[in-house]
This record gives sequence, structure tokens and C-alpha cells, in this order.
Amino acid sequence: MRHLLCIGLVTFSAWSSFAQSGPEGDKEGQLVFRAFGDVNLGRAVGKELLKGNLNYPFASLSGFADGADVVFINLESQLTDQGGETQDPRDVFIFCGPPEGATSLRNAGVTVASTANNHAYDYGMRALEETIDNLLGVGIRAVGTSKDSTGLFQPVFIEKDGIRIAIVAYTEFVNRKGPWRGRISLFEKKRAQVEIKRARQFSDIVIASYHGGSEYTDEPSKLALSQMRYLAEIGADVVVGHHSHVPQGIEYRQGKYIFYSLGNFVFYQPQHFWTQFGLGVELKFQKKGETVVVSSIKMIPIRAGKQPTFSLSKEERSKIHERLQKLSNVTIQQLDSAFTVQPLVYE
Repeated sequence: MRHLLCIGLVTFSAWSSFAQSGPEGDKEGQLVFRAFGDVNLGRAVGKELLKGNLNYPFASLSGFADGADVVFINLESQLTDQGGETQDPRDVFIFCGPPEGATSLRNAGVTVASTANNHAYDYGMRALEETIDNLLGVGIRAVGTSKDSTGLFQPVFIEKDGIRIAIVAYTEFVNRKGPWRGRISLFEKKRAQVEIKRARQFSDIVIASYHGGSEYTDEPSKLALSQMRYLAEIGADVVVGHHSHVPQGIEYRQGKYIFYSLGNFVFYQPQHFWTQFGLGVELKFQKKGETVVVSSIKMIPIRAGKQPTFSLSKEERSKIHERLQKLSNVTIQQLDSAFTVQPLVYE
């Protein structure tokens, strides 16, 4: 199936613009994909969920999924029944959300979750399987983990108005040792090449989620950068990065866009300035005859935490703009509360 990746005006704007439609007629033959960063439904957030406060993490984000056909997150915490435990009492870096976390995500409008990350095995194999079941049980599709040992991991396919996208997910590493190979999608060049090639055969657009690199750094590690670029080279149209817990730059490379890191979303890390912020990105895919184009990209700055919000001060927005401009290879302009990148014309 032929496709063309063509980016128009890229806008980093106020949240309300996410739900706005484009010019008259743009609604036909269009698929709207929205992605967010790291989500941890364990620790204190998990305790609120156990109390029955299922809307607690997204209480300040009313309507954040409105107008989107796909809402994607990186789910850092397993969703498993551990008898009320949401963090290992001996290790603060081992945590999980309760099964009710799946309903919380569903209520907020999440439709696809990457479960391929370094915390995918925090509570072992049973918890890995429970997480997949809990998500699927409320209609959320998991990508990047499998209940069965498999040679290849299946993409998530979404189709609307004649547009079909495929989502794949990979992680650079997993924290805990165990017999999880074949269950967690560890980045491997040969397997990724086969999976993306097959996904391409049945889709117009391939989106790859990548979890890796170093935490709290301005730029991805050399290894993470090479692996994200490799995913784009072998056929991913868009690569969305996670794990650094801070927003990082955007790279335009050979007709592809790589978002190094969207930073935190529902994740409380007050110890650093940039861990308190993240990014949401919206891509609109539109049918143009036999091709599918990316007609627009929008992004919104986020104040991350236990209850993230899109309410930021003018100074904070300016700081995020300055950071993105410094770390990206595209020209970004700030217009009031919006950040824009001038249109680029591709072959």
C-alpha cells in the first residue's frame, strides 16, 4: 500500500486546539492520533485508585481525549492485584497500579498502551499477564508484551475512514531478571525489521514507541538515538520516545519525525525541574487519493504529576519553547501560547 509522509504546519498550542477541527471537509478521510508520555498508576496514585477514586489521575484533564480516534500512553506500571501494595516496601523503584487502573485509563479515553518498558516485569510474570488482561478487559489494547512466548510481537492496528495505522513498541532494557524473553518486546534489530516490514504491508502509517536511554538528560543516549533512528530507517514513519522522564527534542530525519521523549504525564517526580513537565502530541493522518499524509502535528505542554494539568504560566511555556528549540533540528516559533514550526515541503 502506497503512502506518503507529508507534514504541514506543526503547532504546539493551547490544549483547546486539540479538539478543534480543521478547514471544512478535513473531517472526511481523517484519523487523529494523540500520544502522551510516562504513566505510573502505582505509589500514591495507586492508593487513591484503591479507595475507589478512579478518576483521580485525570481529574484536571477533562476532555483531553475529545476528538481523538487513538489515545496512546506509555504505561510504566503493571496493573495487578498485589493485596493493596502499590510499591515494594524494600525498593522504591518497584511499583504497580491496581487492576482498577485499567478502568481509570478507559474512563479518561485511553485506547492503546505500550507495556514495553523497564518496569514491565516489576512484579513478575503473573502481573505481566494480569496487566494485559486488565487492559483488554476494558477495551484498551496493549502493545509490546505478550501472554505467550512468541518470536514476533503483534502490532496494534487501527483503521478509520480508509486509513490504517500500525503501532509497535520496544524497550531497550528490563529492570528485573527472569524468563520474560518472548513476553516483553526487547529492542532487537532483526526482529524489529521483520515486525515493521510486516506491519507496513497492512498499514499506511507505522508508529513505533521506544523506551530507553538515560534518565533526566537533555538528549537521548547514543545507543537510544541510534535505535530510534534505526526504527525510522526500517520503516517507522513516526517514533515516539520515553524513559528520560523529561521532555526532549524533535528530529526531522529523511522524511520521518522522531520525538526523543514526551517526558512525564501521570508521574510524580518533583526532584528535578524538567521531570515536572511533559508533552502531548497529536498527529492528524488524512487520505489524499492513494496516499496518506500527516496533515498536521500539534503539541501541548503538560505539568506532570499525580494529577497532571495543561494549565501552565506564560513563563513556563516560554521555558519549554526555549528547551525544545535548543534540542530540536527544526525551527520552532512561539506565538502567544502556541509554538509553531514553519511548513516543510517533502518529496
